Formats: sequence, structure tokens, C-alpha cells
Amino acid sequence: MRFPRPVISSGFLCVLTALYLLFFNNRTFWTLILQYFDGQLMKVVVMAVALLLLHIAILVLFSAQYVIKPFLILMVMTAAGGSYFGETFGTIITRNVVEATLTTTAGESRNLMTTGFITHMVLYGLLPSLLIVWVRIKHRPIFKKILVNTPVILGCVVGFVVLVASDFGAYSSMYRMHRNDIMARLVPYKPVASTVDYFVRHYTERHIVMQPLGQDAVQETVALPEGKKLLTVVVVGETARAQNFSLNGYNRETNPELKKREVIAFTNTTSCGTETSVSVPCMFSPFPRKDYSSAKFKGSENLLDVLQYAGVKVEWWENNTGDKGVADRSKLIDLQNSYDPKYCEGGECLDQILSDYLRDHLKDFDGNTTLVLHMTGSHGPAYYMRYPPEMAQFKPECRTAEFSECEDSQIVNAYDNTILYTDKILSQIIDILKANEDKFVSSMIYMSDHGESLGERGLYLHAAPYFIAPDTQTHIPFITWFSPDYQAVTGTDLSCLRASTAEEASHDNLFHTVLGMMNVKTSVYDRSLDRFAACRK
Repeated sequence: MRFPRPVISSGFLCVLTALYLLFFNNRTFWTLILQYFDGQLMKVVVMAVALLLLHIAILVLFSAQYVIKPFLILMVMTAAGGSYFGETFGTIITRNVVEATLTTTAGESRNLMTTGFITHMVLYGLLPSLLIVWVRIKHRPIFKKILVNTPVILGCVVGFVVLVASDFGAYSSMYRMHRNDIMARLVPYKPVASTVDYFVRHYTERHIVMQPLGQDAVQETVALPEGKKLLTVVVVGETARAQNFSLNGYNRETNPELKKREVIAFTNTTSCGTETSVSVPCMFSPFPRKDYSSAKFKGSENLLDVLQYAGVKVEWWENNTGDKGVADRSKLIDLQNSYDPKYCEGGECLDQILSDYLRDHLKDFDGNTTLVLHMTGSHGPAYYMRYPPEMAQFKPECRTAEFSECEDSQIVNAYDNTILYTDKILSQIIDILKANEDKFVSSMIYMSDHGESLGERGLYLHAAPYFIAPDTQTHIPFITWFSPDYQAVTGTDLSCLRASTAEEASHDNLFHTVLGMMNVKTSVYDRSLDRFAACRK
């Protein structure tokens, strides 16, 4: 039996779609609005009508034949995706989130394709889109459509302005104060605007000419023991938050191995961003967080280039979603795509691949060297995939990427297991460096790219806009280890460093600290930002 396809005018379809988008896909937005205007229901009603008129005006603008259905479907699908991540994780879809989504790996994408996500997309995206495809739209001739739609659009815009102006002080104040948290949760318009912003910036930044940096760099002579070379291993952590490291005072023992190895943990360290695509380029750039931008990064060489100008051998070993442009001019070993069955499954590899690769290839280096190891670390939401079964010390653990199926305590248990596993990997790296003390004067520095929310204030994962990001997403672990030879050769005073562990540190320090650790002299080095300089005699 065939059902007759209903015939509907383009304008009426736009009104129905506007109602659906605004009131069926924005539960988080309306919950926050009701909280903000607590006890002032009329303000909420006026705001709802004003936003509905604005929605109708935008949709009617795209109601031309052959345009309306693709546009409405795009809006519906975008709203469905945005509402899922907003309601499930508290995510705000910013330009950086769009970039992270478009540059992620296939394995990481699969982790997000949960039953809950697929169900949500079918109910809130696919089914409404099929209804839009199914109905027949009655269109006026083009000139008559313009004559009718123009006053409709103008009328809606005027109505929006009049309603907002009726209590302009209240609405403008709310917008100014909460433009980037409450208003940024309005879908599909925030995701669409962020996507457009990303592509515009990506296109304009393609033409940026990169400027050389630190071409005057030289490695000053150091009295190394005969036959030994200077080696610094920089381990870039992923999604590790400082609050869950027992070295920083966490009430669970998540660092049992590191505490046996005379490491130093700097407990008051902050990140440059709340997502990898910002933090990793920023921490290797010469720019402090307050001056950093994607355009500046693309217009300048970075730490790895300066080290190479000084004659230091540099390699980047990747076990994450990419180097984000940092190693474009350096040797990059992509272990994430090695498909080694010993470590890898489903397009992702355990971080053991990094320490074992170091063990097997350290003998290949015969000069002063800086190695960067980029970990998978604690990347969510599939925390349980970041460590082998024997590291599941904290139980019961959440063994799914669908957080709605787990208690917060189970999510924390799985996350803490990832920190426990990171503790093991870092300890293995230290042990490998110790085993090669006959060849290298070595040191290790570990710093995470950003932290993570584990349900605090209803937030999960990371990537919150920095100015409203909770401390859990910006407070990061920063751990160092120095071999006895390194301490002797460089005059590094560990007691001095330990006395300073509570002092402020940040990603701003990494560029200059590594140059200092490798004894590189250059005009772009700033001793005041070298976190170890004051304790180096």
C-alpha cells in the first residue's frame, strides 16, 4: 500500500523545521536559559518567540527550489550531532572542536560511534530528514516567491528586534556575559558558524609565509664524559589531568613506579589550550599562550627547527592523532599506523609501542639528540582501550565509550587506570635511559597537552572554551627525571628544583626549557622562561 506524499508550502515547511530545531534539539540550551531567568518565565517566552522568528527568517532565506531540502537536512543533521555531544558530554562545538573532528584518526572516530550516538542520530537526524525528503513542496514562481518571502523575512527580523528591544537590558546583558557558554550551545547555528570559521581560517592561513626561527642557534660545548652524547626525551602526554596523579597529591596511588625513580613533579602547571590541536603546536612554539594563535604558529618555525639549526638530531615518534604540524620539517616515525599486532588493534596502539621502540632504536643515535614521544595517554571516551587488561587495577571500570551506561565512579576508575599505565610507560622510559648511561647523558621531561573533565559540573572529555574551562581541563602534570651524569654535567640542583615545584609553570616554559636542557644558545631563548635555569649552576 502506497501512502500519498503530502504537499506542503515551502514557507510552512520552514516554520515546522524551525520549531523542531529550536525546541527539540536544544534541551541543554533551554535548561540553562531557564536557570538564568529563574522565576522570570515571561522573559523566557519572549526570548523563545524572538529566536523562533529568527530561525524562520534564516530558513525561509534558503527556501528556493532545489536548495531548501538539502539545506534543511543539513540543519537537521547538524543539530542532531551537536545536541548529542552537548547533552552527553557538555561539549560546545567551537572552531577547534571542528578542527579536531576533521583531523582525527579512524580509530578515534570509531570510538565515538556508540549505540547511543547512532540511535540519537537516527531519531533526531535521519527520520526528520526522511520526512523532509518525502513531502512534496509547493513552490511559487521565482519572482512571486521573492515578492512573498522578502516581507516574511523582513517581518521576522523586525519582530525579533522588537521583542529583544522590549527588554534589551536583560537580553543584552545575558548575551554579553554568556555569549560563549549559554548562547554557544544553540544548535545548529553554533556548529555551522564554527565550521564556516574553520574553513575560512584554514583557507586564509594557507597563504601564510613561514619565517625562520633561531637560525643563530649553536650548541655550546659541554664537558661530557668520553664517548657520551647528550639526550633529552620529551614525552607529550594526552588528556592527562594533574588532579589524578598521586605525585600531585591524589588520594589514589596512580604513580607507584615513578615515585621510586626520583622524579620531580611540578604541581602547579597549566596548559595552553584544552584540545590537542591548540596545545601541541602552542607548547612547541616560541609564543606564550596569551600571544599564541594558529596563524602565528603557521608563520613561524618552532622548537624542533631551532634544535636542528644547533646541530641537534631531532625525531618525533607519533602514537596519537598527529603532530599538528610541529614535525613538518623533522623526521617523524608514525607508530600509530604501524599495525603491529603486538600493540595495535582497531587502528590504535598502546603506548607500550613507544617505550619498546625506544629500547630497540636508542642504539642508532650517535649524536646529541632530542626525541619527542607523543602518547595516546588517556584519550577518551574509550578510556578502557588505553591500557592492557592487567593494568585494570581500579574496578569496576567503565568498559564502553557510552558514558550513559556507566556510573561516574566507573568512568573515573577507567581513567585512573590510564594514568596508572602512563606511570608504567614513563618508568620504562626512565629505565631504558638508565640502561644506556654508558652512551648518553640523559634526561626526560613529561608534560600533558591538556586535562579532562570526568563529570564535574556535568562536563565530560575536554575542549571547553579556555576562558570558561574548568581547572580539570587546564591543570596538567609536568614531571622530569635527570640522570646522575646529566646533573653533574649541567650543574642541575635537584634540591633546588624540588623546592620550586609549587611555583607556577605552563606550556610557555617548554620551548625555552628544552633549549636550556640541550645547552643551545640562541637569540630566541628566554632564560626567564626556562623552568630549570634558576637551579642550573
